[in-house]
Amino acid sequence: MNLKRYVAPDVMTFAPVTDTSSDWQALQKGLHRFVRARVPLDAVEDVVSEILEAIIRSKSSLANASNPSAWIYACARSKVVDYYRKRGRENRALDALKAEHEIHLATVSLQDRDEDTSGLHECLGALIVELDRDDQHILDEIDLKQTRQTEFARRRNLPLPTVKSRIQRARRRLRDRLVACCPDGCDDNCQRGTKDTAAC
Repeated sequence: MNLKRYVAPDVMTFAPVTDTSSDWQALQKGLHRFVRARVPLDAVEDVVSEILEAIIRSKSSLANASNPSAWIYACARSKVVDYYRKRGRENRALDALKAEHEIHLATVSLQDRDEDTSGLHECLGALIVELDRDDQHILDEIDLKQTRQTEFARRRNLPLPTVKSRIQRARRRLRDRLVACCPDGCDDNCQRGTKDTAAC
């Protein structure tokens, strides 16, 4: 995917793929797989570009996110929903996406969790596997598979405060990796990110 694209005059220019890190390219590939499963093939490039633009624009918001996996996931899903909303068509698909998102935020069935986890794995898996083994394991279990921290602690006979501390450290390392891989392809006006994932 060639990201050398002007979004608007004097607003943002994506850097070419050859100028970006392997982490950024891995994120692009994961987003392509995530989006391809949710929108028509001819819209994939545009939706992925919008997600990447949102990530760059809200880089400071990502830097403050307590859970970077959830932040990226919310950003990507928001742009998929926007795709259907803007076109005013396929209302059933839009309703299904909204319902799926609400279910994801509440109590979800195992089948729903598996479906969402697959998309999130594809989006962030390539970056998580570059972290150390302990970070990989706890991020996979708690953030991707949505295992409760209390359950994770019980299974491993660990104090809950220890688990809370470990997941916070792992999330911080993943977040730092995501922020570091984000290309500096925009001017200062693009660094207006907020702590609200709705900014995506």
